[in-house]
Parts: sequence; C-alpha cells; structure tokens
Amino acid sequence: MTQVRSPRDQQGGTASLPDDLPADVRFRPALLEEEHAIVAVRRASGWTADTVGQQFRAMVEGRREIWIAECDGYLVGTLTIEWAAEDRHLADGTDIAHISNLVVHPYYRHRGIARGLLTSAERTARTRHFRAMTIGVDEGNIYARELYERRGYRWIKDLFAPWGRIHILGRHIGTVGLTS
Repeated sequence: MTQVRSPRDQQGGTASLPDDLPADVRFRPALLEEEHAIVAVRRASGWTADTVGQQFRAMVEGRREIWIAECDGYLVGTLTIEWAAEDRHLADGTDIAHISNLVVHPYYRHRGIARGLLTSAERTARTRHFRAMTIGVDEGNIYARELYERRGYRWIKDLFAPWGRIHILGRHIGTVGLTS
C-alpha cells in the first residue's frame, strides 16, 4: 500500500457520512500529487493503472473528480466521477454523472469503504445539481453488482469492452438536501 499525507478535504475536514460507514476511514477528493498512490492501489488490487494519468488530466480540466478513501494514513480505495462522457446515457454534463474505476485494496475490502466512496460520489454529484448516477460493472463481478443494487442501482443497458460485457446500472440521487 502507498502511504499518503493526511490533507484536509476542500471543506476543511471529512464530510459527515451515515453511521454504518467506517469511522476510521476518511473520504475526500484526491490531490494531484496522489497520482502515484492511486496507481499503487489499483495495481495492488489487480487492476491496470494505464488510464490513471488520463484521469488526472481530465480532473485538472474539470471533466472528472477523483475521490479516495484513506485509512491509517494509507490510500485504500478510489473512484472517479465523470461529469460528461462521450456516451450521454452515462454522463451528460448536467443531469447524469458516471462513477468509474471503483477500487478498494484487497486487505480493506468488506469494511464499508466502497459504500463510503459511493456515498461521497453521490453527495458530490447532488451538490452539483446532478439528479442521477450511472455505474458500470463487469459481467462476472457479482459482488459489486449486488452492492450497487442494494444501493438502488438498476440495469440500464450493456456495453461491450475488449475484456467483455459491462452492465450499466443507474439510480436517481435526488437533489441538494435530499438523502435518497
């Protein structure tokens, strides 16, 4: 795992999260200097890190936001929020945002970290007045699909990638002030 500094998020602290999420984990936007830490957690989780540089460039351009989960000073999870995508059914820049690249380090799985990252992404999208979120899940990743469905995500369509079928799920997230 890669240790990270513990900078405060943009509001000066950790956003409050529901009680069922791990209290010892901080969820916050990634800093530009944490690109190497995200590469490390993706590789440790068996994911490719080939697109991390592209994700950070898109973050600088305002097209994406990267969030991290930090525990004991270590980056243990990450996800990307896409505000606009080429496929307007995934993210249209105004009403629908897309979650991608949700990764939790194997040692830290099954502790509520993915739920915390999803909650952070949904709250961030609501503050930007997005009303819906989409997320993709590889066809064979039953555990992740069940997690998303428990949160209210439902099948929208399938996409095909070089590695196989991706199920696109979506859900209504409401607007600022709502907790849906």
